[in-house]
Amino acid sequence: MKYMESVTKAIAYIEGHLSDEITADEIAKWVGYSPYHFHRIFQSVTRNSVSKYIRRRRLTHAAYDLFYSNLRIVEIAIKYHFASQEAFTRAFQQMFSITPGQFRKQTDMKDTPFRAMEKKALDEVRLRQLHNGAALDPVIITKRRLQLVGMEIRGLHSHVIGKLWDSFKQHVSEIDRRRDPASIYYALIELTGDKWEVSYTACVEVVEEGKLPEGMVYKVLPSTTYAVFSHKGTVARIQDTFEYIYSSWLPKSGRTRLNQPEFARYDHRYLGPSNEDSEFDIYIPIGPKSNYFAEE
Repeated sequence: MKYMESVTKAIAYIEGHLSDEITADEIAKWVGYSPYHFHRIFQSVTRNSVSKYIRRRRLTHAAYDLFYSNLRIVEIAIKYHFASQEAFTRAFQQMFSITPGQFRKQTDMKDTPFRAMEKKALDEVRLRQLHNGAALDPVIITKRRLQLVGMEIRGLHSHVIGKLWDSFKQHVSEIDRRRDPASIYYALIELTGDKWEVSYTACVEVVEEGKLPEGMVYKVLPSTTYAVFSHKGTVARIQDTFEYIYSSWLPKSGRTRLNQPEFARYDHRYLGPSNEDSEFDIYIPIGPKSNYFAEE
């Protein structure tokens, strides 16, 4: 059996036993490899250890249970094999930057940063994308002060975002003092300060504030250092890139994410949300690590 097929089979087994007591040795036996050989294969293909993958999938399912069920937090902790409610709370907060109790109070978890942090099940398509190096090391830059004007909504529902862009592009010509009249757009994502909710702004860069068209907002981002990742493929696959950033690159980078907005930048490489050849850049604000950086 090829390695990719073996890992796909192992993941299917894991997904069916997340609330059971399972071990890497048991999974290795299921796919027909020695524990040592299987661990090396799994980590090479998924960029996760078996135990880390299981843990992050259990925490994601625990988040679903917190939001959609009436199970007590201690019952959820036991269901997913955490030694105690305290151990579960520590692991949950470390992964999602929020406690289980706070998460349970959210009005719509899909309107929160949970979308970028949850660990979705790997399928064959995502495994191949990951294995082929779709998510590469970012470019680190320090970007000058950025002034943006656009239309803002609360939440991250895709159908609402699509309508926002349609409306914004109909009125973008009304914006004064636009820096680049060509087709360069930004999508700004920031915490609103209301629980864990986020806002999404479709916008363009301006040289100064000027008169705002009706229904638009003015945003200013200070000079900041960013890790810039290129996302290739459809917008529907952007979750894979965010998952790589937050669950793989950031923890290993030695950097911290700053408490500032992140944004996507769309230029001529962006060919539409459903085009497999589309490419755009994602800017994640980060703290310092070394004295070297590029500047634009």
